[in-house]
Amino acid sequence: MFPWGMFPFNNDELKNIADKMNPADIQSYISEMIKKYVPPHMENSGAPFNFQTTNNSPPNETEKQKFHVDVFETFDHIFIRIQLPDEETRKQLKIFHTTNQAIIENMPEPGKRHTIVLPSLVKKKGASAMVKDLILEIKIPKMDDTQLTEVDVSERF
Repeated sequence: MFPWGMFPFNNDELKNIADKMNPADIQSYISEMIKKYVPPHMENSGAPFNFQTTNNSPPNETEKQKFHVDVFETFDHIFIRIQLPDEETRKQLKIFHTTNQAIIENMPEPGKRHTIVLPSLVKKKGASAMVKDLILEIKIPKMDDTQLTEVDVSERF
């Protein structure tokens, strides 16, 4: 038989803890945790969470260097679109990708590297990139062969 009376908290202690909680503090904590773990391009995708912050301080140097990246996928490809600040940036860019990440070097400034996690696996070859009106568009074909391995289910371990 389980010793139910030996929990570290009795009912009075739990009630006191619950009475001391502030719903606004809980909401701000949850919003901060979601911001840390949800990719930036998914923040305003119709999720029922409020991601807006009330930070009225002027942007610091690192916030000024950030740039906006749009990542979306079709049935066959993944597209990445980035607004470039000027033509000189286009000349310095180097673009690489793995099966699940795109790496852009010299963006937002020379010597910096920006990594974008892709929403699905992509092929090693066949990617293309073009710039039109200072918008860089990278097109990467999706991997159509998902490698599945069957797992045998036994009756006991």
